Amino acid sequence: MASASPTQPSSYVSQYDETLESLPKSLTRLLTSYSGIPKDAQLSHVVKLRNEAYESFPYPCIGSFRFLEFDLAAHYAYQEHVLSPLKRSSSGDANEPLFLDLGTCFGQDLRKLVYDGASVHRLWASDIEPEFIELGFKLFRDEEKLPKSHFLCPGNLLSDSSEDMLGVLNNKVTILHTTAVFHLFTLQDQKVAADRCLQLLRKDTGAPVLLLGAHVGSTIPGPFQRRNVSMEYSHKYRHDEQSWQELWQGVCGGERWRGKIKNLDVKSRLLKRTKESDGENGEVTVFKQPDPESTMLWQMFEVWVTFV
Repeated sequence: MASASPTQPSSYVSQYDETLESLPKSLTRLLTSYSGIPKDAQLSHVVKLRNEAYESFPYPCIGSFRFLEFDLAAHYAYQEHVLSPLKRSSSGDANEPLFLDLGTCFGQDLRKLVYDGASVHRLWASDIEPEFIELGFKLFRDEEKLPKSHFLCPGNLLSDSSEDMLGVLNNKVTILHTTAVFHLFTLQDQKVAADRCLQLLRKDTGAPVLLLGAHVGSTIPGPFQRRNVSMEYSHKYRHDEQSWQELWQGVCGGERWRGKIKNLDVKSRLLKRTKESDGENGEVTVFKQPDPESTMLWQMFEVWVTFV
């Protein structure tokens, strides 16, 4: 394992913005054509929904409207390795793709996939909180467009309970997306989560299957302290490229998977996440090579697994 350098204990102050001056253009287009919400009603609709969500879940990503960004669509692998296979006409063969959005929150990334042309029957989502699923349907007004049976709750990566709904998709997922999830866990819990992801992936395609996403990373891998909404400190873990690769190598080389995986290819990039003004799209999030002094960064990743 890459050596873990201890970092100074840190915490965040929960961010809360009363409102927004405007919505991201990409979201405006989706709410207009997909959800059928008039442009002049969209901002108040989103703020009202956010306020309702924040009462139950006072998280920074909700208080700051971070959930309005389409993280999956911003991933460098999105067009070729996610959207393209999910748009492809059904061939009836054994390699029909199936997508799962783990930790879906309001399901914004899944809705973007539908808007971009992915086949709805191939799309699944899960979250540990059923209320997020209901809030997502209220936000996007699409109960008639998406099957609720494809939203699995509770979906807990750390649970081995027979009552956990993720078991529905064991050995069936060919594209698994999880963003802003792994950085919520300790290193030991990340190993449990990685093992659970491997259980979900399909084993009989004879081809690589994909797990991708992003989370907070660091040029100094190791544990850090983060204060949660109960104001208690808990240890979490951030990765650089090497430690992230070694996490997966360790899990895949463990007793459960030894001899069952033909090839493992772990790729990741540590990027600086920032905002820029774009004439056509307004203010957009862009990802750049980090400055030398940057330590806490955004880590995009692909994990390709070929089973025996």
